[in-house]
Amino acid sequence: MTTLRAAANVLSLSFALPHEATHYAVARLGTDDARIAVEVTGGRATTAWPPLESRVLRAFAFLAPTVFGSLLAALWLVSGTSVDGWRLIFAVGLAAYTVPSPADIQGALGRQAVQQSETS
Repeated sequence: MTTLRAAANVLSLSFALPHEATHYAVARLGTDDARIAVEVTGGRATTAWPPLESRVLRAFAFLAPTVFGSLLAALWLVSGTSVDGWRLIFAVGLAAYTVPSPADIQGALGRQAVQQSETS
């Protein structure tokens, strides 16, 4: 079971890392304190940044992978390219990249605990 878990962790990084890198790139537009961390053994990638003052930038930082992934999927559909063979694998990865996590949605709405605290 450990080998299967390790393989799943490595495979999940193929879409988790670009997802988090997109968060990081957009968050860097609003702060120099954005950080990204990748844990290969646990199959995790995470991004963190202090609360952003601009509501629009905050929402976009949390939903950027969803926006970019949706645009890529729309372009793919409009192009008429079929989904077969290796493209099916790419489509599954694109779908996994695009789906927002519950934390992404809470962050975009400003409902995370770190965004509610007052800092001076």
